[in-house]
Amino acid sequence: MRTSAVAGIVFGNVHDELLNEITAIRSMASVPFAARYRLIDFTLSNLVNAGVSNIGLLTKENYRSLMDHIGSGVYWDLDRKNGGLHILPPYNTGETRRYRGYVEALNGVRDFIEKSNADYIVICDTDVVANVNLTAALNSMEKSGADMTVVCCQGDVPVHHQNAMLLQLDADHNVQKIHFADGVAQNALYSLGITIVRQNLLLDLVTGAYQNELNDFYRDIVAKSVGKLKITGYVHEEFAAVMDGIASYRENNFALLDPQVRQQLFCPERPIYTKTREDMPTRYGTRSVVKNSIVGDGCVIDGTVKNSILFRGVHVGKGAVVENCILMQDVCVGQNAELCYVISDKDAVIGSDITLKGTAEKSLVLKKNQII
Repeated sequence: MRTSAVAGIVFGNVHDELLNEITAIRSMASVPFAARYRLIDFTLSNLVNAGVSNIGLLTKENYRSLMDHIGSGVYWDLDRKNGGLHILPPYNTGETRRYRGYVEALNGVRDFIEKSNADYIVICDTDVVANVNLTAALNSMEKSGADMTVVCCQGDVPVHHQNAMLLQLDADHNVQKIHFADGVAQNALYSLGITIVRQNLLLDLVTGAYQNELNDFYRDIVAKSVGKLKITGYVHEEFAAVMDGIASYRENNFALLDPQVRQQLFCPERPIYTKTREDMPTRYGTRSVVKNSIVGDGCVIDGTVKNSILFRGVHVGKGAVVENCILMQDVCVGQNAELCYVISDKDAVIGSDITLKGTAEKSLVLKKNQII
């Protein structure tokens, strides 16, 4: 398929409410992940690796951190005169308003969709971590003649996700039925928040839904189109994670401590790109102990770190113990402090001799710049 025939639309503020403790100051798209990345890195990399270079990023609120991270899109080779990365912020006119859902958002960016001159539009959420072969998904859709393709995977359904869309496929991967989990814990084939739609069809469907005051893209458009349109499913068979709460955010980060998961997510054939930060290598003190952890650049480790994720610039003082924790950029842990099951936002300071402990069921979350 010609890459110029495909454009992408990325929702930057999708499901922010599911990570309230972290998204209070940022969008879902800019949530830090895996010691050096942001969630949007995986979405943009999936599109770019498939040759998609015309991408619209819809923002709604708390997007300063996101704008700082993506800049002009240069780190994803999206700083282009033709195509490239287009920021589509909220706006108000006499006829439009700040969007409340997917349908209003898509209707508000009709101009971008029409001017893209694309045959296919890839609609992506940013609360998903996966290295998806979108080239294969697009080729499969073109070959089958489908009107719409939903990228999905088999696994434990994200129970707190209101739009956890479950699919039933036949032997030819045609969608036979779609229903929604609604909080039920189960292992099933569920959507990864990536949907490919023919451009003209998308515009028609959005127009009809908007005029009828329907605003849920998945329930009111995709699910109701089963049996009326040819909808196929593309099954992603490697690691995939959906953020549907603090517990899943923690476990999805910790999943990367498994070498097999890292190999699937960061395969050399489809790199994951991110904003680079020039920093010194991590420095380990003579009495430091680090086991089963991922540590970003620029850290100073003089204590003990076990089963944890440390972002760039974290300092762990002498005698301090950090276990089962996620410490974001430039967090400072004082001497002889003890942290267990703690998730700390960036620039937090934990003083010497402080003990902070969450549990395996509920992590203790520290805010950005919090001092304890």
